[in-house]
Amino acid sequence: MIDLHCHILPGIDDGSASLEESCLMARMAADSGVTAIAATPHCNIPGRVDNYLSPRLRDSFLAMARLIKEQNLPIRLHTGAEVFATPDLPRLIREKKLLTLGGSHYLLVEFAFGGSLSFAQETLDAIRKEGLIPIVAHPERYVFVQEDPSCLLRWTGQGVGLQLNKGSLLGSFGRRAQRTAHWCLSEGCVHLIGSDAHSPYHRTPRLSDVWDYVADYIAPEAADFLLQENPARILQDQPIPAVLDAF
Repeated sequence: MIDLHCHILPGIDDGSASLEESCLMARMAADSGVTAIAATPHCNIPGRVDNYLSPRLRDSFLAMARLIKEQNLPIRLHTGAEVFATPDLPRLIREKKLLTLGGSHYLLVEFAFGGSLSFAQETLDAIRKEGLIPIVAHPERYVFVQEDPSCLLRWTGQGVGLQLNKGSLLGSFGRRAQRTAHWCLSEGCVHLIGSDAHSPYHRTPRLSDVWDYVADYIAPEAADFLLQENPARILQDQPIPAVLDAF
């Protein structure tokens, strides 16, 4: 499996607090069948973190990659970021300050949980206009999506990728997020599932549990599609179909 949403870099955001924790996260992921991880620290959150492309971020990534190699863990680490949507996102893209998933044309983007659908749509349109393909992180957690999830069908039709959190499906973020995540699976408007892991103790990078869940809920082929095949396509910069188009 491939995890394209993971806060595994130590001391960069509210994810892993140390190299030791990061090592535990990598080992836990590997033990659950994960073979590749995109390190996606929070980026562009006003007043909190920027985490734009920088020597500091590059050094942290290289240190984590070295640790994985030293521990003989069968995981390949890829660059990335979970980019918070702000009005200046197009400028940041043009200035090449943002890390895409594995250097591809896919940009993982998140919105304020209480934000508006109109701003989200404007942001997605702007990202596409700049030549990148937006992947919306955990759409099931946004209030405007929970109130009217049909917007996700429109986004899928516009070529926007949708990434569910494993914790939403398993009930970790409340009933509304879980209900919306189930709606996404039932309607087929989802492209991949990520751990959104923050530590080895809670919100972990273990993906075998959600693979089992999706395999039972839909089919083993759907679990492979969302946790292996589509994430691999993203890293290879290839088009990604939604579950709706694949099954």
